[in-house]
Amino acid sequence: MRQKVLQIITLSQWGGAQQVVFDLAVHLNKEYFQVEVACQGAGLLVEKLRKENIKVYEIPFLQREMSFVNDLKTFFYLKKLIKKEKYDIVHCHSAKAGILGRWAAKAADVKKIYYTVHSWSFYNQEEFGKKAKLFIFLEKFFALWAKKIICVAQKVMEDGIAYRIAPKEKFLVIANGIDFKVENKREQIRSDYGIKSSEVVLGMVARLAYPKDPLLFLQTAREVLNKASNAKFILVGDGPLMEQCRAFVQEQKLQEKILLLGEKMPAQTRALFFAFDVFVLLSHFEGMPITILEAMFAKLPVIASDVGGIKELVEKEKGGFLLERNQKELCEEKILYLIQNAQTRKQMGEYNFQKAQNQFSLEKMIKNYESLYLS
Repeated sequence: MRQKVLQIITLSQWGGAQQVVFDLAVHLNKEYFQVEVACQGAGLLVEKLRKENIKVYEIPFLQREMSFVNDLKTFFYLKKLIKKEKYDIVHCHSAKAGILGRWAAKAADVKKIYYTVHSWSFYNQEEFGKKAKLFIFLEKFFALWAKKIICVAQKVMEDGIAYRIAPKEKFLVIANGIDFKVENKREQIRSDYGIKSSEVVLGMVARLAYPKDPLLFLQTAREVLNKASNAKFILVGDGPLMEQCRAFVQEQKLQEKILLLGEKMPAQTRALFFAFDVFVLLSHFEGMPITILEAMFAKLPVIASDVGGIKELVEKEKGGFLLERNQKELCEEKILYLIQNAQTRKQMGEYNFQKAQNQFSLEKMIKNYESLYLS
């Protein structure tokens, strides 16, 4: 008899956690699991799931921001849904869905409740300030109701243990994995965007919000362009900092050298990786970013902040360079080095590709989750 699984995630706008939810819903063995998804509506995740004939419950009052009324509405909606549909497994993703989903599943007497931590809510202490302490308390309290807490990286698990979120034995690491079957149309894409064959392209794909610090990427680009006229920068994504990013590029008169492409469909975004020569991600905090995995499968060297589980993906000096947060000058230095050394770019990219194939395949991730669900 198949087990009914409900995946719950807060936002349906596309990102790394949404990619994982989508892959679980689509690729878990359908002989053993019937997967449905609950999330905030009107995003790309909902659209893609419905194209795959996955049942989706849209919850308009499920949102990231704290709201006593909306959070209570979400709790009662989920509790009613879980009881009605008689789910065997409830699997929550992201902080808000993790809290409300576990609470509702516990109230509905579900025995198998799981929570995947893609990045701890309390990592963002600069933005949330004193609220971070509240998030730590909530993570500890609701950890009591999870059968297992799955972390996407060893470092994420270590941080959970260090903050005493739950006993060590409650944690489990299941690394993200992706299926990167994308046709390499490098020359066509570069031609479409007016990129010369002599130009070295530095790309970043991210939500344009504080955690990813897209403005630091643009400031670094400006300094590099003063020293390397053959460099070109591409920023893919959208978010609350988009207008600031646009204003910066216009004020610096760098529209020809820095392309802001906005949000793209996942297939379009993945195709763009082949137009890059180097991938850059200067986040303040991370779990295990899917975009770095995509860069590795596209045979790119990576320059990234040494935060979260990134060092489990990128090996220093072998697959790229890892930096402390806000090290703009060192980032410039490493970018200039890779611009000038095509052979190093190629070697690092090949190293990353082999590592990604061996350790971070979608098949491996799916098998690990299937084993967990069946245990």
